[in-house]
Amino acid sequence: MLLAAASGKGKSTLLSLIAGLMEPDAGTIEVAGRNIHSLSGAARDHFRGKHVGMIFQTFNLLQGFSALENVMAALMFGESSPRQQAERAGELLSSLGIQRHSAKVETLSVGQQQRVAVARAVAARPELVLADEPTASLDPANAQSAMTLIQDACRANNAALLCVSHDPAMWARFERKEQL
Repeated sequence: MLLAAASGKGKSTLLSLIAGLMEPDAGTIEVAGRNIHSLSGAARDHFRGKHVGMIFQTFNLLQGFSALENVMAALMFGESSPRQQAERAGELLSSLGIQRHSAKVETLSVGQQQRVAVARAVAARPELVLADEPTASLDPANAQSAMTLIQDACRANNAALLCVSHDPAMWARFERKEQL
């Protein structure tokens, strides 16, 4: 689903509430059948790591770590070996045109950093992907590639996708759209 609204209307806040990064004032929010806000801090973090992939506007990449290590961090709650994690992370990065897997993320361009964030979000095959302006820093060709990866990964894993964006090109990519 695509959600569009003007700046300051609460799109990013909504995603933060759904992810359990902010507490709601009232009501409950369920993700994969669980009230995410009923979980303790560590349990919530673990649950989010296994069930929710996130693409933030500001990327939230781990500075001082490589592109590969940033994507592998999303896989640390899984059952796969470090070698399998590195293979999955490398495949995702390559599919998004990131060839310098060992480059520290702070040495990458903004567009490359955004693609690392996309790879990290889908790496663990989450049930829900929250995407906050996932293509804002990408040129049209890389934006298409990133959205194709996100949507294909969501389809392959039967994952829900909630994307917020101002990009008019995104409208054609989604069957369900809401404008606030």
